[in-house]
Amino acid sequence: MTQLGWDHLRVLLEVARTGTLLTAARRLGVDQSTVSRRLAQVEFSTGGTLFKRTRQGLSLTPRGCEVVSRVERMEAALIEIQGLTAQGQELIGCVTIASMEGVGSLLIARSVKALAEIHPQIEVHLITTSNYVDLNRREADIFVSFFEPPAASLVTHKIADIHFHLYASDDYLQGRRIEGPDDLVDDMFIGYIDDPTYLPSARWLEDIVPNARIGFRATSMFSQMYAAEEGLGIAMLPPYSRAEALGLKKIVPDKFAVVSLFISVQQDLQFLPHIRAVHDSLLAYLGETVTL
Repeated sequence: MTQLGWDHLRVLLEVARTGTLLTAARRLGVDQSTVSRRLAQVEFSTGGTLFKRTRQGLSLTPRGCEVVSRVERMEAALIEIQGLTAQGQELIGCVTIASMEGVGSLLIARSVKALAEIHPQIEVHLITTSNYVDLNRREADIFVSFFEPPAASLVTHKIADIHFHLYASDDYLQGRRIEGPDDLVDDMFIGYIDDPTYLPSARWLEDIVPNARIGFRATSMFSQMYAAEEGLGIAMLPPYSRAEALGLKKIVPDKFAVVSLFISVQQDLQFLPHIRAVHDSLLAYLGETVTL
Protein backbone atom coordinates (compact mmCIF):
# COMPACT_ATOMS: atom_id res chain seq x y z
CA MET A 1 0.00 0.00 0.00
CA THR A 2 2.91 2.36 0.62
CA GLN A 3 3.65 2.26 -3.12
CA LEU A 4 0.23 3.72 -3.99
CA GLY A 5 -0.27 7.41 -4.61
CA TRP A 6 -3.41 9.47 -5.04
CA ASP A 7 -3.15 8.99 -8.81
CA HIS A 8 -3.69 5.26 -8.29
CA LEU A 9 -6.69 5.81 -6.06
CA ARG A 10 -8.23 8.33 -8.48
CA VAL A 11 -8.09 5.61 -11.13
CA LEU A 12 -9.93 3.28 -8.78
CA LEU A 13 -12.68 5.85 -8.21
CA GLU A 14 -13.10 6.71 -11.89
CA VAL A 15 -13.29 3.08 -12.97
CA ALA A 16 -15.85 2.42 -10.23
CA ARG A 17 -17.92 5.42 -11.37
CA THR A 18 -17.72 4.89 -15.12
CA GLY A 19 -17.54 1.11 -15.38
CA THR A 20 -14.96 1.12 -18.19
CA LEU A 21 -11.23 1.67 -18.47
CA LEU A 22 -11.61 3.79 -21.60
CA THR A 23 -14.10 6.25 -20.11
CA ALA A 24 -12.06 6.51 -16.91
CA ALA A 25 -8.94 7.25 -18.98
CA ARG A 26 -10.73 10.01 -20.88
CA ARG A 27 -11.97 11.65 -17.70
CA LEU A 28 -8.53 11.48 -16.11
CA GLY A 29 -6.70 12.68 -19.23
CA VAL A 30 -4.41 9.63 -19.46
CA ASP A 31 -4.23 6.64 -21.80
CA GLN A 32 -6.09 3.40 -21.18
CA SER A 33 -2.90 1.42 -20.52
CA THR A 34 -2.04 3.78 -17.66
CA VAL A 35 -5.45 3.22 -16.12
CA SER A 36 -5.12 -0.55 -16.50
CA ARG A 37 -1.64 -0.56 -14.96
CA ARG A 38 -2.60 1.61 -11.98
CA LEU A 39 -5.74 -0.39 -11.34
CA ALA A 40 -3.72 -3.61 -11.34
CA GLN A 41 -1.34 -2.05 -8.79
CA VAL A 42 -4.28 -1.12 -6.55
CA GLU A 43 -5.73 -4.64 -6.75
CA PHE A 44 -2.32 -6.18 -6.00
CA SER A 45 -1.76 -3.87 -3.03
CA THR A 46 -5.22 -4.54 -1.55
CA GLY A 47 -4.73 -8.27 -1.89
CA GLY A 48 -7.79 -9.16 -3.93
CA THR A 49 -9.96 -8.59 -6.97
CA LEU A 50 -11.86 -5.33 -6.81
CA PHE A 51 -13.80 -5.60 -10.08
CA LYS A 52 -15.74 -8.23 -11.96
CA ARG A 53 -15.19 -8.14 -15.72
CA THR A 54 -18.40 -8.56 -17.76
CA ARG A 55 -19.56 -7.78 -21.28
CA GLN A 56 -21.20 -4.64 -19.94
CA GLY A 57 -17.99 -3.42 -18.32
CA LEU A 58 -16.54 -3.49 -14.83
CA SER A 59 -18.55 -3.78 -11.62
CA LEU A 60 -17.30 -3.75 -8.05
CA THR A 61 -16.85 -6.93 -6.04
CA PRO A 62 -17.81 -6.88 -2.32
CA ARG A 63 -14.15 -6.19 -1.47
CA GLY A 64 -14.11 -3.46 -4.13
CA CYS A 65 -17.15 -1.78 -2.57
CA GLU A 66 -15.42 -1.71 0.81
CA VAL A 67 -12.22 -0.25 -0.61
CA VAL A 68 -14.00 2.35 -2.77
CA SER A 69 -16.15 3.55 0.13
CA ARG A 70 -13.01 4.28 2.14
CA VAL A 71 -11.25 5.97 -0.77
CA GLU A 72 -14.33 8.15 -1.29
CA ARG A 73 -13.98 9.34 2.31
CA MET A 74 -10.36 10.21 1.56
CA GLU A 75 -11.51 12.12 -1.51
CA ALA A 76 -14.11 14.02 0.52
CA ALA A 77 -11.47 15.00 3.08
CA LEU A 78 -9.14 16.25 0.32
CA ILE A 79 -11.96 18.32 -1.17
CA GLU A 80 -12.67 19.88 2.22
CA ILE A 81 -8.98 20.76 2.55
CA GLN A 82 -9.05 22.32 -0.92
CA GLY A 83 -12.02 24.40 0.17
CA LEU A 84 -10.22 25.62 3.28
CA THR A 85 -7.04 26.56 1.42
CA ALA A 86 -9.00 28.42 -1.27
CA GLN A 87 -10.85 30.69 1.16
CA GLY A 88 -10.15 34.35 0.55
CA GLN A 89 -8.65 33.68 -2.88
CA GLU A 90 -10.08 34.53 -6.29
CA LEU A 91 -12.45 31.75 -7.30
CA ILE A 92 -11.10 29.71 -10.20
CA GLY A 93 -12.31 26.40 -11.61
CA CYS A 94 -14.74 24.57 -13.85
CA VAL A 95 -18.27 23.70 -12.70
CA THR A 96 -20.53 21.34 -14.66
CA ILE A 97 -24.29 21.85 -14.35
CA ALA A 98 -26.82 19.33 -15.68
CA SER A 99 -30.47 20.14 -16.22
CA MET A 100 -33.43 19.75 -18.56
CA GLU A 101 -33.17 21.57 -21.87
CA GLY A 102 -35.79 24.21 -21.08
CA VAL A 103 -34.42 25.11 -17.66
CA GLY A 104 -30.83 24.95 -18.89
CA SER A 105 -31.26 27.03 -22.03
CA LEU A 106 -33.75 29.57 -20.73
CA LEU A 107 -32.79 30.02 -17.08
CA ILE A 108 -29.35 28.68 -16.22
CA ALA A 109 -27.72 30.29 -19.25
CA ARG A 110 -29.22 33.63 -18.16
CA SER A 111 -28.05 33.25 -14.57
CA VAL A 112 -24.45 32.52 -15.62
CA LYS A 113 -24.15 36.04 -17.01
CA ALA A 114 -24.65 37.54 -13.54
CA LEU A 115 -22.23 34.99 -12.07
CA ALA A 116 -19.55 35.81 -14.66
CA GLU A 117 -19.60 39.47 -13.66
CA ILE A 118 -18.70 38.54 -10.07
CA HIS A 119 -16.44 35.51 -10.68
CA PRO A 120 -14.98 35.81 -14.20
CA GLN A 121 -12.46 33.00 -13.60
CA ILE A 122 -15.14 30.34 -13.07
CA GLU A 123 -15.85 28.33 -16.23
CA VAL A 124 -19.36 26.85 -16.43
CA HIS A 125 -20.25 23.78 -18.49
CA LEU A 126 -23.96 23.13 -19.09
CA ILE A 127 -25.33 19.67 -19.95
CA THR A 128 -28.97 19.71 -21.06
CA THR A 129 -30.71 16.35 -20.83
CA SER A 130 -34.01 14.84 -19.70
CA ASN A 131 -32.18 11.79 -18.36
CA TYR A 132 -31.18 11.35 -14.76
CA VAL A 133 -27.61 12.51 -14.19
CA ASP A 134 -25.77 10.45 -11.58
CA LEU A 135 -23.85 12.87 -9.38
CA ASN A 136 -22.41 9.94 -7.46
CA ARG A 137 -20.49 9.08 -10.63
CA ARG A 138 -19.39 12.71 -10.97
CA GLU A 139 -21.27 13.12 -14.26
CA ALA A 140 -21.94 16.69 -13.12
CA ASP A 141 -21.22 18.86 -10.10
CA ILE A 142 -24.71 20.37 -9.81
CA PHE A 143 -28.05 18.96 -10.95
CA VAL A 144 -31.23 21.02 -11.43
CA SER A 145 -34.31 18.85 -11.90
CA PHE A 146 -38.06 18.44 -11.49
CA PHE A 147 -37.56 15.63 -8.99
CA GLU A 148 -35.54 15.12 -5.84
CA PRO A 149 -32.69 12.65 -6.46
CA PRO A 150 -32.74 9.77 -3.95
CA ALA A 151 -29.01 9.56 -3.23
CA ALA A 152 -28.18 10.11 0.44
CA SER A 153 -24.80 11.60 -0.49
CA LEU A 154 -26.46 14.65 -2.09
CA VAL A 155 -27.50 17.93 -0.56
CA THR A 156 -30.77 18.94 -2.24
CA HIS A 157 -32.72 22.18 -1.91
CA LYS A 158 -36.14 22.95 -3.27
CA ILE A 159 -35.96 26.06 -5.44
CA ALA A 160 -39.63 26.81 -6.05
CA ASP A 161 -43.00 25.47 -7.12
CA ILE A 162 -43.68 26.17 -10.80
CA HIS A 163 -47.15 26.45 -12.31
CA PHE A 164 -47.42 24.68 -15.68
CA HIS A 165 -50.31 26.03 -17.80
CA LEU A 166 -51.94 24.92 -21.03
CA TYR A 167 -51.09 26.94 -24.16
CA ALA A 168 -52.44 26.87 -27.70
CA SER A 169 -52.18 28.96 -30.88
CA ASP A 170 -54.94 31.00 -32.51
CA ASP A 171 -54.75 28.68 -35.52
CA TYR A 172 -55.52 25.72 -33.31
CA LEU A 173 -58.25 27.40 -31.26
CA GLN A 174 -59.95 28.99 -34.28
CA GLY A 175 -61.86 31.42 -32.13
CA ARG A 176 -63.20 28.79 -29.70
CA ARG A 177 -64.03 29.94 -26.23
CA ILE A 178 -62.60 27.60 -23.59
CA GLU A 179 -64.43 27.82 -20.27
CA GLY A 180 -62.77 24.94 -18.48
CA PRO A 181 -61.20 21.45 -18.76
CA ASP A 182 -64.53 19.93 -19.81
CA ASP A 183 -64.26 21.85 -23.07
CA LEU A 184 -60.98 20.05 -23.89
CA VAL A 185 -62.07 16.40 -23.82
CA ASP A 186 -61.91 16.12 -27.64
CA ASP A 187 -58.74 18.16 -28.08
CA MET A 188 -55.29 17.01 -29.12
CA PHE A 189 -52.35 17.55 -26.77
CA ILE A 190 -48.58 17.72 -27.07
CA GLY A 191 -46.37 15.86 -24.61
CA TYR A 192 -43.05 14.21 -23.87
CA ILE A 193 -42.08 10.84 -25.30
CA ASP A 194 -43.27 8.02 -23.06
CA ASP A 195 -40.06 6.98 -21.37
CA PRO A 196 -39.48 6.69 -17.61
CA THR A 197 -36.30 8.76 -17.91
CA TYR A 198 -38.22 11.75 -19.20
CA LEU A 199 -40.27 14.28 -17.32
CA PRO A 200 -43.60 12.96 -15.96
CA SER A 201 -45.66 15.38 -18.05
CA ALA A 202 -48.44 12.84 -18.56
CA ARG A 203 -49.13 12.90 -14.82
CA TRP A 204 -49.15 16.69 -14.80
CA LEU A 205 -51.59 16.78 -17.69
CA GLU A 206 -53.85 14.23 -15.98
CA ASP A 207 -54.24 16.68 -13.10
CA ILE A 208 -56.06 19.02 -15.50
CA VAL A 209 -57.47 16.90 -18.34
CA PRO A 210 -58.02 13.20 -17.51
CA ASN A 211 -57.43 10.77 -20.41
CA ALA A 212 -56.00 13.51 -22.65
CA ARG A 213 -55.21 12.44 -26.22
CA ILE A 214 -51.56 12.99 -27.18
CA GLY A 215 -51.06 13.58 -30.91
CA PHE A 216 -47.44 14.75 -30.88
CA ARG A 217 -44.57 13.88 -28.57
CA ALA A 218 -41.02 15.20 -28.32
CA THR A 219 -38.09 15.02 -25.92
CA SER A 220 -37.62 18.79 -26.08
CA MET A 221 -39.74 21.53 -24.54
CA PHE A 222 -38.78 23.78 -27.44
CA SER A 223 -40.03 21.22 -29.96
CA GLN A 224 -43.33 21.02 -28.10
CA MET A 225 -43.65 24.79 -27.98
CA TYR A 226 -42.98 25.17 -31.70
CA ALA A 227 -45.41 22.33 -32.42
CA ALA A 228 -48.08 24.25 -30.50
CA GLU A 229 -47.20 27.34 -32.52
CA GLU A 230 -47.84 25.32 -35.69
CA GLY A 231 -51.28 24.35 -34.40
CA LEU A 232 -50.58 20.68 -33.67
CA GLY A 233 -52.31 20.81 -30.32
CA ILE A 234 -52.22 22.10 -26.76
CA ALA A 235 -48.92 22.12 -24.85
CA MET A 236 -48.23 22.33 -21.13
CA LEU A 237 -45.55 24.96 -20.52
CA PRO A 238 -43.97 26.85 -17.62
CA PRO A 239 -44.02 30.66 -17.37
CA TYR A 240 -40.30 30.97 -18.07
CA SER A 241 -40.83 29.49 -21.56
CA ARG A 242 -42.20 32.89 -22.66
CA ALA A 243 -44.69 31.08 -24.87
CA GLU A 244 -46.60 34.31 -25.47
CA ALA A 245 -43.68 35.57 -27.55
CA LEU A 246 -44.57 32.86 -30.11
CA GLY A 247 -48.20 33.93 -30.14
CA LEU A 248 -49.41 31.15 -27.86
CA LYS A 249 -52.28 31.86 -25.51
CA LYS A 250 -52.80 30.55 -22.01
CA ILE A 251 -56.10 28.65 -21.80
CA VAL A 252 -58.01 27.76 -18.62
CA PRO A 253 -55.66 30.04 -16.60
CA ASP A 254 -57.14 29.00 -13.25
CA LYS A 255 -56.15 25.35 -13.87
CA PHE A 256 -52.48 24.37 -13.72
CA ALA A 257 -50.11 21.67 -12.56
CA VAL A 258 -47.72 22.47 -9.70
CA VAL A 259 -44.22 21.08 -10.21
CA SER A 260 -41.32 21.50 -7.79
CA LEU A 261 -37.83 22.38 -9.02
CA PHE A 262 -34.79 21.13 -7.07
CA ILE A 263 -31.05 21.79 -7.07
CA SER A 264 -28.60 19.11 -5.88
CA VAL A 265 -24.88 18.97 -5.19
CA GLN A 266 -22.57 16.34 -3.70
CA GLN A 267 -22.04 16.74 0.05
CA ASP A 268 -18.27 16.89 -0.36
CA LEU A 269 -18.25 19.13 -3.44
CA GLN A 270 -20.34 21.76 -1.69
CA PHE A 271 -17.22 22.76 0.28
CA LEU A 272 -15.31 23.84 -2.82
CA PRO A 273 -15.68 27.63 -3.05
CA HIS A 274 -16.14 27.82 -6.83
CA ILE A 275 -18.88 25.16 -6.76
CA ARG A 276 -20.51 26.81 -3.75
CA ALA A 277 -20.52 30.15 -5.58
CA VAL A 278 -22.25 28.66 -8.63
CA HIS A 279 -24.72 26.70 -6.48
CA ASP A 280 -25.70 29.72 -4.40
CA SER A 281 -25.95 31.94 -7.46
CA LEU A 282 -28.24 29.46 -9.21
CA LEU A 283 -30.39 28.97 -6.11
CA ALA A 284 -30.89 32.71 -5.68
CA TYR A 285 -31.45 33.51 -9.37
CA LEU A 286 -33.82 30.62 -10.08
CA GLY A 287 -35.75 31.23 -6.88
CA GLU A 288 -36.45 34.79 -7.99
CA THR A 289 -37.20 34.23 -11.69
CA VAL A 290 -38.43 30.69 -12.25
CA THR A 291 -42.09 31.45 -11.54
CA LEU A 292 -42.22 34.76 -13.38
